[in-house]
Amino acid sequence: MVNISTSDEFRLPVFASLKDIYGFLWSSQRDLVLIAVIPIVGLTVYRVAAIDLFGAIEPASSDGPHPPTLLDVFILYLPSILLYTMFAVAWHRRYLMRGEATTVWSALRWDLRKTRFLFRSILIWLIAVAIVSVPIVLLTIFGVVINFAAASEASPPVDVATLSSVVTLAASVMFFVVYLRLSLWLPVTASDAPFSLLETVRLGRGNSWRLMVIVFGAEIGPTVVLIILGMLTHAIPQGIATIDLIVGLARNALAYAVLATGITALSVAYDRLLARVATDPLYTQDGMPFMNE
Repeated sequence: MVNISTSDEFRLPVFASLKDIYGFLWSSQRDLVLIAVIPIVGLTVYRVAAIDLFGAIEPASSDGPHPPTLLDVFILYLPSILLYTMFAVAWHRRYLMRGEATTVWSALRWDLRKTRFLFRSILIWLIAVAIVSVPIVLLTIFGVVINFAAASEASPPVDVATLSSVVTLAASVMFFVVYLRLSLWLPVTASDAPFSLLETVRLGRGNSWRLMVIVFGAEIGPTVVLIILGMLTHAIPQGIATIDLIVGLARNALAYAVLATGITALSVAYDRLLARVATDPLYTQDGMPFMNE
């Protein structure tokens, strides 16, 4: 049997990875602004026009005589998804393929790579939801069955509110662990690397929790600022186009700062995990992509 202990013992260095993330963002801030400015401005103008001029209803809004429809959700969020995909692929490649000579237009132009990235992003989300749903549903059924078996309405053995909180917390943690592990396939897709989803999952084994700490640790700064901005702008009157544009630009700029940080974190983690390929027979045996490299 082949010894793979060297590869199995590889662990992502948390603090060194965070240093790499912020170091890259700082040194590439000009490129970040150039690549992000088109999605930020385009998305802001589009949403303000859709809501203030054409009457689309924000799904999160409880104001107005009519609730938001599925068409409203489609109109408001489809451009966000497409622009995110364009930006994500461009920024993954900015880190992983630094020698690539490209313009802002060529980086953001839609192509087959971005289509593949979009569909794989959706697939990753669906797989993560499916994996997490099974134990969560079983845990919920277990609590309900115990309460019915006890047949005591006054003091059920499992408090429903407590069970709901525990299930929600467990589901959130499990989802992010699974989702981020699967999301290593995104930098693979953006850089056209010859990894399947299964090979990418193997690449990150033993590092799921470290990956979550790295991504959340990198994103926490801009996320806190974004939350604070949301609280500060909550009281600002809506419906005035100029104010909506200013607030929208600030929110989208911070949202893309969070996205850029998370994308960089995934790229840094993936780049570091590639070090295990040379010593791992999973990637050198027949049929694996790096056997001849």
